[in-house]
Amino acid sequence: MSAEETEKLAAQWLAREDRGLTDVEAQVLEAWLDESILNRVAWLRLKASWTRAERLAALKGPAPVADVRESRHPRMLLAIAACLALMVGGGALLAWRMTAAEQVFATGVGGMQAVRLADGSRMELNTATKVHADVTAARRSVTLESGEAYFDVVHDAKRPFTVYAGNRRITDLGTKFSVYRNGDDVRVLVREGRVQVDILDKPEVDAPVVAEAGHAVMTKGGETLVMAKPDRDIASDLSWRSGMLVFNQQTLTEAAEQFNRYNARKLVVEGEARKIRIGGSFKADNVDVFILLLHRGFGLSVNDQGKRITVSR
Repeated sequence: MSAEETEKLAAQWLAREDRGLTDVEAQVLEAWLDESILNRVAWLRLKASWTRAERLAALKGPAPVADVRESRHPRMLLAIAACLALMVGGGALLAWRMTAAEQVFATGVGGMQAVRLADGSRMELNTATKVHADVTAARRSVTLESGEAYFDVVHDAKRPFTVYAGNRRITDLGTKFSVYRNGDDVRVLVREGRVQVDILDKPEVDAPVVAEAGHAVMTKGGETLVMAKPDRDIASDLSWRSGMLVFNQQTLTEAAEQFNRYNARKLVVEGEARKIRIGGSFKADNVDVFILLLHRGFGLSVNDQGKRITVSR
């Protein structure tokens, strides 16, 4: 059962309880709550939202119309409860958030956010990322101002899903893909399906590039490079979705750059240590363990000055 269906059932049970449960209904409700922790979380969240709304109404005093409790209809209660659930947010069931047109989403350093767009497509924001989402019945577009985002797109040929990153336009051709932007540098990684990449300011010079699953598109200025990537490398590049950084013989300098994306404390690698190559998986937000392993495993010198950590041989 999907999160939306669970929320709907919880709202229905709340409506029934409001008008009074029979003994049999009370037993069925208890069995449903015991069936899954997700059911109980949804029920408690909706009930808390409704209780809070009633308390706020009581604080404002009686309204100059008939008592709300006398005129409340179960279907009206269901609609209100569903709206309150979306407003309250938080928790596992509401990890995906519905969006309307022209919404802005942003994460800080080390932060991540998962969003469900109005068309059902899903978007995951990596650290230090900012996007504008404009998804309506007429159009579907996302502008990536900075950072990195992963997209799981519901394909609709009549409404192409496009991502704008600098002077690049990435158009979904039925796919799952990520887009990373750092100024004029844009990287597109295709996990499933295909994407088309256009250069907006030079359409007459550069033909669009179509990349299929298992490929990356690297762009800088007017240059575009398409390269094949093994499944293992794609999994490593997308490991941030689970809070991990995976290195496969990257230089220590490259590894430090990745850690610095997720932490306020910055790694600086000096001298010969810059060329050391490492492998392994590490939690993106645990730079202390990383530098401890560098010290013990490679015998490197580590000078921790708080916000700046210098590593050298």
